[in-house]
Amino acid sequence: MSKLDHSFIYKGFRTWLAEHCGETEAARIWADASLRLTELEASHPGLDNDSRMMILPAAALYQAAPELLPLLKEYAADMGRRIGRVVHAVTSVPGVSRLLWSQMPRLMRAMSSPAKGYERRIVSETRELVGVDILSCPLHNAAVLLGVPEVSAVVCAMDKAYMTGFKYIQYTRTTALGEGHSCCDYRLRFDPGKK
Repeated sequence: MSKLDHSFIYKGFRTWLAEHCGETEAARIWADASLRLTELEASHPGLDNDSRMMILPAAALYQAAPELLPLLKEYAADMGRRIGRVVHAVTSVPGVSRLLWSQMPRLMRAMSSPAKGYERRIVSETRELVGVDILSCPLHNAAVLLGVPEVSAVVCAMDKAYMTGFKYIQYTRTTALGEGHSCCDYRLRFDPGKK
């Protein structure tokens, strides 16, 4: 079994490959990507854990079959929707969404902190809107370092999908570094009408 087979995020992509291009070609791509993943890990030992978990497998899969990038993004969005359903279930517990919202400025700062490798601009921390522009992201930077900046859009697709899972919290993002923009514009609003 390869490291790809143990990847929480990407192991399910093997089935998508088989459905898309047949079992034989999927096995070839998977084996190639598995070797590439091992090489990428060995040649970039200094990457942070999130980049190793999210970017390296996507980069290896992309390098093995660049033409499958749209399928990889579609898979990531599907994975994001599945994670979003878990987020929705948790935030549907009475009181959780309101508690989460009361802590959102602190959480947003912690999740996008310079200590984690982010450069950010806080846009709003009001009772109505919490917003941050991510100006530099370690995941996107890792993809650029690997020479495959387009791979960061895979993580963006997952992120955009799962962030919609919050009950009572409206999420929008219209731009992303991984999609060629100058920032990722995260905006969250408390919305008691959002189910």
